[in-house]
Amino acid sequence: MKVRVFFCREPDPESIFKGSKISRQALDTVYDLVWESEFKNILNVGRVWIKFLEEERPFGTPLKEKKSHPRITRGDIIQIGSYYYMVDLVGGKEVEIID
Repeated sequence: MKVRVFFCREPDPESIFKGSKISRQALDTVYDLVWESEFKNILNVGRVWIKFLEEERPFGTPLKEKKSHPRITRGDIIQIGSYYYMVDLVGGKEVEIID
């Protein structure tokens, strides 16, 4: 199962995305892919969120050293398999990626 973490470049992502849908173009332009890995076991969004919230270098080396912020925050996106989750205050809520 492939897991990816995207950090938002915008200071206030909630003003951009009001609903539970994000276009693929917005994901590619507003978000930076900062981490990617493949896991054999099944993960949930809460475990990934906690790992990124508590540790400085979660799961090893990031793909991108220059990031818009140092830790995972509200509005960032976690992709687990084919599902996308937008990080909220606690955990994340599922969002749909539309083409």
